[in-house]
Amino acid sequence: MDFEKRISDYGMTPEQYEASFAEITAKVQGNSDKDWTEIIDQYSIPLSRNTLRNACSNVYGSVFVKEYFDEKRRKEMEVNSEPITDEPAPLSLPRYKEQTDVNKDGSFTSDRLIEINEENLKNPEFLLNAHGYDPLEWELVSARNSIWNQGGKSGVKNLYASKINVKPRTEISITLNKIEEFFNRLDRNYSKPKILKNNFYLDGDKLLLVDIADLHMNLQATLFSTNNEYNCEIAEKLFFYVIEDILSRTEKYNFKEIIFCIGGDMLNGDNLSGTTTKGTPQNSDIHYYDAYEKLCSMVIKAIDILKERCKVSVIYVMGNHDELTGFKLAKYVDAWFRDDNNVEVDYQPLPRKYKVFGKTLFCFAHDGDIKKLPMLIADEAREFWSKVDTTEVFLQHLHTEQILLEDNNIRIQRLPTISAKSKWSNDKGYSSKRQCKSFIFDFNNGLTDILYTTIKNV
Repeated sequence: MDFEKRISDYGMTPEQYEASFAEITAKVQGNSDKDWTEIIDQYSIPLSRNTLRNACSNVYGSVFVKEYFDEKRRKEMEVNSEPITDEPAPLSLPRYKEQTDVNKDGSFTSDRLIEINEENLKNPEFLLNAHGYDPLEWELVSARNSIWNQGGKSGVKNLYASKINVKPRTEISITLNKIEEFFNRLDRNYSKPKILKNNFYLDGDKLLLVDIADLHMNLQATLFSTNNEYNCEIAEKLFFYVIEDILSRTEKYNFKEIIFCIGGDMLNGDNLSGTTTKGTPQNSDIHYYDAYEKLCSMVIKAIDILKERCKVSVIYVMGNHDELTGFKLAKYVDAWFRDDNNVEVDYQPLPRKYKVFGKTLFCFAHDGDIKKLPMLIADEAREFWSKVDTTEVFLQHLHTEQILLEDNNIRIQRLPTISAKSKWSNDKGYSSKRQCKSFIFDFNNGLTDILYTTIKNV
């Protein structure tokens, strides 16, 4: 009988036939729960469900099957030059037809023949590994295993037709193996990088801006009445402490220019009555004449110290406490340094002052309306717009540091103070960190550094 021809008439190869026969045998023996229709679909058997179940005259009939495998056994033994005996040989089955399906719900179905013992039949991790799925990344949804003992010269193997359904894990488990795998990828020969020090920050023309805002010289405050102490002696001490701190921290710089702001409530009162410019009474430490003389002496000494480094541009900023006194101070400074080419004084009594350094436009004012300032500056400093990239606006008055606006290359900020609290500000509950904020600008790059001089203990 030409077995292979008859099998090919069914559209199958000998391998497909033997695999399908092993599946049918497992089904008949009760070792597989696959449906007959499922077996037909898997192996493309050209028979109906009932015909396959009642096979007798076709290729799955008992006579054909026996003769087929007897003939196959004789051929194998002839090839291996082994003597033919009448002892039955174990059935050698071909490779199982494996397949993997992707389901609509995103899960995967895997069907393959695996070697497994009964102990691992209920082990999800083993089944996942056997089907090629990492248990850390995949979750077993269902499993169906049907025994299929495959025989050969080496004996019978415990094989199972295994069909599992899996889905990706939403949360990846962390295990010791994963941790070890991660650290194995790290560079064990890591060496700390070397930091190459340079002085590039000193290159180019630089400007130092010093604005000791709202000094309130001659304010009298005591621990008993304001919970902090302040007077002319303390104010003078803090004033020069700021100057020394700034110059010490910038000693490596070769500044092209220093801007030094005066006025801006440097003196707490503006007249012999000890009131502000508009007449608000103040608690004064000493007589107005004495306070004004001390202030003039302090400012002259400060400018003498600063001009040893480079040219000093003194800018008078009108304050609300000392508008007249600040103007007189600026005129006094201008007269003192009238023959000194290293000192330039702007004593104009204007509410806003402008100066350009390189690509930066400076605007100085004691206070201002944040909504109106950008338009005012655009109008008042229109001659500078084509020369600058950024505009820096410095306000005082409220004794606290604030960035009020930073948009369209214009930054408006309010400066802090080193002054103590008055009885009025203490009664109102106003409080902020006592410090002076100074700045370093580059001719081409604008603001590069900010220096804070903090008042710790007085």
